[in-house]
Amino acid sequence: MGRPLKIDTSTSPVSFKEMSDADYDYATHIVLTQFAASNTGVGTVSPNSSFTLIGTFSDTYRPYTVGQHPVGTDITTVTYNFYQDLGAATENLVRPVHYSAGANTFEQDDTTLNTTIISNALANLVNSGVGSYSLSPTTPVGGTWVAERTIQNTTAAANNVTYLWRKTAATAPSTSRTLKVNTTSPISVKEMSDAEIQTLTERLRNRIVATGIGQYAVQSTAPVSGGTWVSRGSAFSDTRETTSTVSYTGSYSGAYTGNYTGAYTRFFAGSIGGFFSGTYTGFYTGSYSGSYSGLTLNAGTETVSTVSLWVRTA
Repeated sequence: MGRPLKIDTSTSPVSFKEMSDADYDYATHIVLTQFAASNTGVGTVSPNSSFTLIGTFSDTYRPYTVGQHPVGTDITTVTYNFYQDLGAATENLVRPVHYSAGANTFEQDDTTLNTTIISNALANLVNSGVGSYSLSPTTPVGGTWVAERTIQNTTAAANNVTYLWRKTAATAPSTSRTLKVNTTSPISVKEMSDAEIQTLTERLRNRIVATGIGQYAVQSTAPVSGGTWVSRGSAFSDTRETTSTVSYTGSYSGAYTGNYTGAYTRFFAGSIGGFFSGTYTGFYTGSYSGSYSGLTLNAGTETVSTVSLWVRTA
């Protein structure tokens, strides 16, 4: 597989040795910490609409107070869109060296680099590693998490929120540095510095795009195509109060003007005295009292939709 080489201090004289899977952990930690140093760049999730839409949460609510009546059927909607930068990162790599029989040591090509350190970093990332995301109302456990975005479910009685968290730090593993080609004369090999290991971060970004591993989706169920998807955090629901029909009696007093047709009986005093009974069409102003049937807003709620955060792991 062309594993990177490290200095083997367990022997005398000092020699080179292929790195084990556990030896990759230090380089993985440096790469992922650099990846998480900023919430911008290829592979990151954001509300920036110039990137790829990965899902939507809609917060719907009725603009009334509980018990209010009459109420209408109008609903207010606030939409939260989630995007992921799936562009292309510019690479300027410092490549580890590995051993191949007959060729001694040489720099890893793209294939060997992708299947060793970068593959290990991707696996760590999607297993809640540094740089990963989680959707939760409380801070996830393990490492340092920063709330990148607040998502709200609005109701007439109270609001509840959840957060899009990003893991930005974790305890560093034991140091195990891969070797690189030292181009100063005479040409030799030398341990990579942290800054040189950080250059591999741009390859990680591009592998998220190329493999799909490390890509996210915000939706109710796991995507049905494109590999294996696992939820991260907890589901979040949009709820709103229900309405029901209510009948009640109330009084209304005020000016009323309209057309009236019906029987009209009144006493007329004038040059001719007597009573008149017949029909009358005209305008009426006076008071009105009666009953009304309409909608009221209940204290009970209904779930409208539910979403989860999903990450592709394979």
